[in-house]
Amino acid sequence: MKIKFINVLSLGLLSLLTITSCTSKDANTDEDGNLTYLHVLNAEDYIDESLISEFEEKNPGVKVIYETFDTNETMYNQLQTGKANYDLINCSEYMVQRLASEGLIQKVKGLETYYKNVSKYLVNSDSANPGKIDKISVYDKKSKDYLGKLSEYAIGYMWGTLGIVYNPYYSKFEERGLTKDYLETTLNGNDGWSAFWDKNFKGVQSIKDSMRDTYALGILEIYKDKFLDSSLSQEEKNKIFNLHDADTIEKVKDELIKLKSNIFGFEVDSGKNDIVTKKIGMNLAWSGDACFSILKGEFYPGEDESYEVEKPESAKTKLYYAIPKTGANIWFDAWCMPTTVKENSKNYDYSIKFLDFLSESDSVTRNMSYTGYTSFMSGENNEVYNYLDENYSQDVSSSTIEYDVSYFFGGNKGEFVINVDPDTFEGRTMRAQYPTYDEIDNLYVMEDFGNDNNKIVQMWEDVKVNPLPTFVIVLLVGFFVVTLGYLGTYQLIKKYKVKKRKELRNN
Repeated sequence: MKIKFINVLSLGLLSLLTITSCTSKDANTDEDGNLTYLHVLNAEDYIDESLISEFEEKNPGVKVIYETFDTNETMYNQLQTGKANYDLINCSEYMVQRLASEGLIQKVKGLETYYKNVSKYLVNSDSANPGKIDKISVYDKKSKDYLGKLSEYAIGYMWGTLGIVYNPYYSKFEERGLTKDYLETTLNGNDGWSAFWDKNFKGVQSIKDSMRDTYALGILEIYKDKFLDSSLSQEEKNKIFNLHDADTIEKVKDELIKLKSNIFGFEVDSGKNDIVTKKIGMNLAWSGDACFSILKGEFYPGEDESYEVEKPESAKTKLYYAIPKTGANIWFDAWCMPTTVKENSKNYDYSIKFLDFLSESDSVTRNMSYTGYTSFMSGENNEVYNYLDENYSQDVSSSTIEYDVSYFFGGNKGEFVINVDPDTFEGRTMRAQYPTYDEIDNLYVMEDFGNDNNKIVQMWEDVKVNPLPTFVIVLLVGFFVVTLGYLGTYQLIKKYKVKKRKELRNN
């Protein structure tokens, strides 16, 4: 996802709760009657909260104070000003990089279950074959000294891609002669991202109200030819993906201003429902939200947020997920620990236990089922693969295809395969959760903009400002000209009258 946060509890209320709890012996106190409060900051609907209660039951002596917030930037400001203290924070990869470069978070030590279960595709200490997140370096913001790999600060939680969710049976697409084959070919092809600017899609698509993700969309469009250039390496393309020089920023701004006139609107969380209710036909989406939309389009949600009861055919909205050949963003959400948490303290120890607990296979599969997002974990013995195989595999037939996820589970190509029906929800959510072999070579990691962040913020503000219609601008200019003319004429007449009065007095 790229993390979407919603503020649901005030810090004042939480402080009051903490003070009140400290005045009496809690049922969750340890043998000495002490209670440690573990302050955890995460995204709304980004964890199966029954896991929090279970963690507390397994660890007498700790109480998790669980909070959510609205944006990475809000959290960043709170951390900078010292207005709030947390033991664990879940945020996006570029923000972890920024926090580390400014000395606001620390390297995390002592994790055991996490490193046993994490996928080597994402985190791998082997320098000859580093994981995706290991390729991101952290440098001191002031001295520019190398501080280490991002994976030393970021404890991976969920990962995914930025892609396109679309409804090939959307009424306006059919009215415009856009067939299912055309949409599938276009959105998965070289011009997939360009479709957002295409007049065929005018007014029926939403894009993210997110500076980072929409900037990425602009980058993928203006440098499309370079991303399609097979002579460039993935590392070279990743540098292009993260360009933020003045010329690039201006080009992206111009493209996004053009794009505004072609979209239904900006959204952060509403798009995943709007496409199900057929308010729109296409949506720029994080892969986890894509899974949510695909499932909600065809199944009724159960009490545990599972989707098992199929809707009648007439009530279904059948959706698909596309990643254009140009490439896409591969994003990571990770836990990090502020420097205010002292090593060897109870809060540090419980933080490590909490992270390891979330890395256990049972916690991982429950979280994936609840959120729709893809965990960093593969499982020490590939327990996550077994979970996928159990939930997604179809009996082999002429219609099933072999969906190869060996790259994620540490096997040779063809070793970890799941037989899926590409025309069912399993096949489509599998594609959103685990990109294909062809796609993983064209996924680019987003890095922090560093000292140019304010320039990007200003660019985004310029894009978001609603320009006045042309006729209004013409009227305003006309009014301005007439007003200046009137004032100028008035001043000339006034000066003439004064001059005549002086002449009369002199005579």
